[in-house]
Amino acid sequence: MKKPVVLSAIVLLIAGWGITPPSPSVNAQTPLVAPQTLPDATESAAEAKSTIVLLDPGAQPRQILRFKPAANTKQTTVLTMNMDMTGTVDGQVMPNINMPAIQMTIESEVTQVEANGDAQIKVTYTDVDVVSDKTAPPELIRTLRAQLQQLKDVTISYVIDEQGITKDVNVSLPEDLDPNLEQLLQQMLGSLEQLSAVPFPEEAVGVGATWQVSSAVPVSELPLDQIQVLYEVEDIEDDQVTLKMSMQQQSQESSQMDLPGAPPGVNFKVQSFATQSAGTMTIGFDRIMPLNGMMSTLSNMEFLLTAPESEQETLMRMTSSVQVTMDSL
Repeated sequence: MKKPVVLSAIVLLIAGWGITPPSPSVNAQTPLVAPQTLPDATESAAEAKSTIVLLDPGAQPRQILRFKPAANTKQTTVLTMNMDMTGTVDGQVMPNINMPAIQMTIESEVTQVEANGDAQIKVTYTDVDVVSDKTAPPELIRTLRAQLQQLKDVTISYVIDEQGITKDVNVSLPEDLDPNLEQLLQQMLGSLEQLSAVPFPEEAVGVGATWQVSSAVPVSELPLDQIQVLYEVEDIEDDQVTLKMSMQQQSQESSQMDLPGAPPGVNFKVQSFATQSAGTMTIGFDRIMPLNGMMSTLSNMEFLLTAPESEQETLMRMTSSVQVTMDSL
């Protein structure tokens, strides 16, 4: 396989799946990272722990933030993601890649509430599709739509405690699921803690309060062990809270990656990456998903590609911008 063909395939693959470092909170979808096997990801997501550190309790009056969803509570949430990507290959600028928007409809239900407040949650992706876009290549839209449709009716069940921490994750997959979609499912698992709720501090807080949540990264071949998200209370009422979120991560360590779907024999090594995210979300204490939210993530990645039967390395730099909105009906 000649080098230009390899590069074209890699660029299309990265564009189609949004390969960027993991991001927190509202993004129950991409950015994605190259996967391990799905069973390992399921186990890791279930065992991932969070550390919550209160930095500032905020102004008076203060209250303890806790989730109190009732049994049989149901909620429909629509996630919309827009992404664009730019990059260079050995210093030569590549054409901008503007991905069509992807929209996901999520049905969530509280199936049972234990005496200790633990809520058993069932989440189903009832619709996953590409939003109509006349600017994206028709072939890319067809490919994305065909792959995303396979995720319909994927069901995830888990338990969330009153503080917003998830556990006991189980996933039900379609029997004929495309193996390349495992990475998307793994990101869903890795984002469950952020998808379902924000982990609250134990202490009472008021407007201006800040706390940091450090979580293990359950699915990543990037040189990244944790993500740290900073939350700040923007507004607080008896039944809901509005939070600002921010996160910055970077690494200069080299890391080998196995990119599913890449041409055989291609060696893919991440040299460095950096990502920053910012957003807001409003959370109802009696609801499963946030009432609404938005998140913007900017990521930069530098990696080396070695084509089959060649020792020549190609330096690629990619910058991606992802905007996600969430609205519950």
